[in-house]
Amino acid sequence: MKNSRMFHLVHRTWNPITGCRFLCKYCWARRLVESKLKRTTKKYAEGFKPKLHLGELKRKFKPGELVFVSDVGDMWGPWVPDEWIMKVLEVVRKHPKTTFLFLTKYPRRYVELKDELKELSNIILGCTIETDDTLKYLQWKLQDGFEAPAPDARFRDMLYLRYAGFRTMVSVEPILDFTSFFPGRIAELEPEFVYVGYDNYNNRLPEPPLRKTYMLIKTLREHGIVVYEKTLRKAWWEVKK
Repeated sequence: MKNSRMFHLVHRTWNPITGCRFLCKYCWARRLVESKLKRTTKKYAEGFKPKLHLGELKRKFKPGELVFVSDVGDMWGPWVPDEWIMKVLEVVRKHPKTTFLFLTKYPRRYVELKDELKELSNIILGCTIETDDTLKYLQWKLQDGFEAPAPDARFRDMLYLRYAGFRTMVSVEPILDFTSFFPGRIAELEPEFVYVGYDNYNNRLPEPPLRKTYMLIKTLREHGIVVYEKTLRKAWWEVKK
């Protein structure tokens, strides 16, 4: 497949498990699948319903590649059977010289499956953490009806993974307004790298002002963290009509 639209470091994407039930308002993947792909691609005929694609388990990967796994869904969600995940990890195990990047909003599943994951040295466990302002996040969650875990829970599980010795990364995208503690909390996780970017789809999210985002990036870099900048622009409410 073509390079991931999400991370420039990625050589290719691989979607053995697709779909998600978190119902995030800004999800580009759900929007794409439930419109264009559902009509044009047999693989997504059932839309964003979680699904294991057995044919994808036959794919081969090259040494040195960085493969982003399941960018069209969250394969670590609580609705995904362990059996599906184990089938994917078996493919990962067969390609020890290829690095596989995972991303989820439910890192609790990483913790639950830590024994199986610990056997693999060629994985990076990623987590989306858009903010650390849990109170505002929960208010927004209630308002828009999505199901992703609160930021505090994600931080807790990712911190566990840090102390357990796993390779990790953090995606702060789409960035939401955050507290002054956010840079320190991310730095405490000691991720290999962090991506930071604004929403690309005009969802009018509760965004921070651009100067605040630049300060976040600057502070993270001062902590020695590699930060990759994605879409950086003024918050939608900063732009005069």
